[in-house]
Amino acid sequence: MFFPKLLLFFGSVILISISISGYGNLIKTGIKKNFLLNIFLGFIVISFVITFIHFFFKINLLISFLIFLTGILIFLIKKNLNFYSFLNKKLIYYFIIILLFIPIYLSQKYHEDFGYYHLPYAIGLIEEKIIFGFSNINPTYVYNSLWLNIYSVFFLQDKNFDFLTLPSFILYVGFIIFSLNQIISKKNFILSDYYLVVTLFYFLLKFTRISEFGVDLPAIIFSILAIYYFFKFSETEIIQERKNYFFLIIIFSIFSILIKLSTLPIILLSLYLYIKYFRDLKFSIFNLRYFLVYALLTTFFIQQFIYTGCFLFPSNLTCLNVSWFNKDYLTISQNLMLVNKSYNLAMDIFTAEEYLKNFNWVFFWFERNFIEISEHFLTIILPSILFLFFLKKKKENIFFFKENAFIYTFLFFGLIFWLYFSPVYRFAIHLFLTLIFMLLFNLFNKKQFSKKVFIIFFSIFIMFNFSKNILRLDKEKNIFFGTQKIQNKYLKNLDYSNKYAKIYIPDVKNNSQNGWQGRLCWNIPFICSTQNLIIYRKNNYLFLIK
Repeated sequence: MFFPKLLLFFGSVILISISISGYGNLIKTGIKKNFLLNIFLGFIVISFVITFIHFFFKINLLISFLIFLTGILIFLIKKNLNFYSFLNKKLIYYFIIILLFIPIYLSQKYHEDFGYYHLPYAIGLIEEKIIFGFSNINPTYVYNSLWLNIYSVFFLQDKNFDFLTLPSFILYVGFIIFSLNQIISKKNFILSDYYLVVTLFYFLLKFTRISEFGVDLPAIIFSILAIYYFFKFSETEIIQERKNYFFLIIIFSIFSILIKLSTLPIILLSLYLYIKYFRDLKFSIFNLRYFLVYALLTTFFIQQFIYTGCFLFPSNLTCLNVSWFNKDYLTISQNLMLVNKSYNLAMDIFTAEEYLKNFNWVFFWFERNFIEISEHFLTIILPSILFLFFLKKKKENIFFFKENAFIYTFLFFGLIFWLYFSPVYRFAIHLFLTLIFMLLFNLFNKKQFSKKVFIIFFSIFIMFNFSKNILRLDKEKNIFFGTQKIQNKYLKNLDYSNKYAKIYIPDVKNNSQNGWQGRLCWNIPFICSTQNLIIYRKNNYLFLIK
């Protein structure tokens, strides 16, 4: 039975990827058509489509089906395909790579946020159209991630969430193949290609489980794409190419921020280029293709206002005195700072206010994070150094990166922002990758790239990734597609449920066998919340007030 399921899953990945790429095809980049680049852009289009539709409808199975079917039709209309196009040697290699990554998707261990708010949030989108005061269900909904909106179209019948992590899987595999294709298809190797080499090796070695993904990895991937195209921008003097790269930098940067606010400094790349090259770029932002950027921002801010009463958190300046606005959530950033700065290690020594003052938190944070950060740094540095060791010296240096000073400035402000607000390593992967790449830049500049050596390294690292998952699966009693499930029992909150909606809470006492996960909502019927809520309906929209 497993082999037919494997074929079904593989076919689903291909068809859904085609659908997503179809949406990406709608955006005119001015760059040679690329199936994988279209996947990245397609995710952005789909996030806009889902967010907009959810203003008026639940994201049910029919809507999900129509969204995917439309993407496939767009792809088929845009592409002139025939049977022989599927016999391309490179395409066959890519199919093999996808197969090697499938073990990542098998018998996944959930990450800590999955049952806490990722799954319950997605259930909310399929159970109700947009809810005024949605953030009052759970404080984690205060700043919404557009990536979680995408999750809602990956439910199967009867709220089966085996495919809920599929968009992250497709994005990750797509990025790996995109990087590989960009590297091996080049005759003349340049700066941006080496940046992908460093990133690719790190991703293969470090991200070997879906439970390591969350919404952080999608935000990081789109940030890396923005940085990659920043390097591409600096490598050309052709104005039209610069305009094309500038568009990609802007759209990937903004989408990254709308996935995860911690990537906010990535917008500095676009601002810097627009100011420095204003003469060339001043009218480009009025091009029709930028409509998606503005439409995406508009729908996001409207959604944020409907969820919270504010157009952007945690700024009080953007909040209006509407019934569902909860001023307590304005302090949520401070609470997150305490968690991210390891306050739990010093609760007996400092008050929360004292801990954040005068850098009292640095020692405790460093003690908590030193080993993890060191491991990640070594995973970036050692493969790169080893790879360079096997490359021959060049006769002359051909790379000249004229934006060197700005990149270090960007990294400085990016790391200061990270340290101040959210010093968790996974929130700044793109910054550390770029920093180490820049520090190794002169070594790359002195070496002659070898496609043969690169393929050997890539093959070893992808087999490491594959083997690590095979060993993990060998210990599993049950092999299945999707995430390990927690079945929490629940109770109806009679104090706050009414004729407009029912409120459920986890039955913590009877969920003790599930450990701390027994306190989470998981797939408990919507609305699952421990908050004290006032519920009413107006014009067929649900309002939640705390």
